[in-house]
Amino acid sequence: MSSSPSTAADTKEKPTTSSEPAAASKPVFGSSSTFGTGGGFAGFKGVEQPAAQPEAEEDGAGAGGEDDECAAEFKPLVQLSEVETVSGEEAETALCDFKCKLYRFDKESGSGEWKERGVGQVKLLEHKGNKKIRLLMRQEKTLKIRANHIVMPGTKLQEHVGNEKAWVWSTVDFADESQKMELFCIRFASKERAQQFREQFENAMSQNETLLALDDAEANSKDANPTEVSDLADQVGKVSVADTPNGNGTTSETATPAETTAH
Repeated sequence: MSSSPSTAADTKEKPTTSSEPAAASKPVFGSSSTFGTGGGFAGFKGVEQPAAQPEAEEDGAGAGGEDDECAAEFKPLVQLSEVETVSGEEAETALCDFKCKLYRFDKESGSGEWKERGVGQVKLLEHKGNKKIRLLMRQEKTLKIRANHIVMPGTKLQEHVGNEKAWVWSTVDFADESQKMELFCIRFASKERAQQFREQFENAMSQNETLLALDDAEANSKDANPTEVSDLADQVGKVSVADTPNGNGTTSETATPAETTAH
């Protein structure tokens, strides 16, 4: 049975027609001439926007609220009580207090050289009772005593060669709890501070000279009476007991000086 021409024509594909115009070619970089409609790289295909971060929960519940705080209490095994420290300077008044670096000359070494004694505060302390002045230098942090001596009259405070900020002097020091002859060199941060120290040091020498002279005079006055007593005792010791004959054939004891005749 043969198919009709109309049937065969119907079997042919008819071109599809659409009322919509052909879609225009899309631009490479998004829907406009700019990089996407939004900021950044939103116009690129395959680029995903980062997901919005969830807002933090209120009252700090997300980061651990008050319920998560540790309420444990730890008590020390040993209870320490406050102890009052005594520096030995309670009965003294600081006339000056300067930061410095102290050196001492090491004579025991073969070559003889300056060795650093420490960095700290040097003070001239006046005793509230006897008004005598001493020099005290403590090392910073450790507070170890590096120089401790009375400012003796006649001490020669000499400028270190080539350094206007340093002074050199020799004295009997008691920093190591034993009297020892030391040669010190002290250096300050500025020339002005060094001059201030020199003025205070010389004033201390003058004041101690007056006080020490009074002490010597008082000591001599106290030693005067014992001297007179000792001289009298010596005279009494020279007196001897002599037996002199009497006319009755008896003897009588007469005290006569050993070097003189009896009257």
